[in-house]
Amino acid sequence: MISVRRVVEKDSEVIFEWRNDDICQIMLQTCHENATVPNAYFGSREFTEVANAGYSEWDFQVPLFPEMEYTNSLLKELKMFRSRLMMLKPKTCLSWHNDPSMRIHIPLTGDTDSFHLIENVEGTKTVYHIYPGEVHLMNTEVFHSGINLSRKVSRIHIVGCVDVDEDY
Repeated sequence: MISVRRVVEKDSEVIFEWRNDDICQIMLQTCHENATVPNAYFGSREFTEVANAGYSEWDFQVPLFPEMEYTNSLLKELKMFRSRLMMLKPKTCLSWHNDPSMRIHIPLTGDTDSFHLIENVEGTKTVYHIYPGEVHLMNTEVFHSGINLSRKVSRIHIVGCVDVDEDY
């Protein structure tokens, strides 16, 4: 089981300093060997930004915050790339979208009012609740959304791409 307490306590000075009213994602991995925190937002939004700059999702494997040893070891162990920290504020949701690769979600905060809505290939929509301390492989190549109906609790996840054809 993932030690959420260790991620939050040990790395909190790095993880939580990025939050403000305008920013909901920060990269944990980058494609630049000597990247600095000001580069921490390149690749955090739509994939078209990455593709238009000539990169693929697989290029994002360099830890952006080397001091986050525990978190970086999780990303490496789970073979995640283009990983980022995502916050979904109370009473918000993401747009209905699909991604170019599958994702692993590691919830750090949230409550039972946070969930994913995922449409399978037949068009049926299913609600998925995921909880802090668990790792979830999600098929995000189909249409889906993250939803936070909580009135008070932000949903914060580590989200990273994975290659399901890779041996795990």
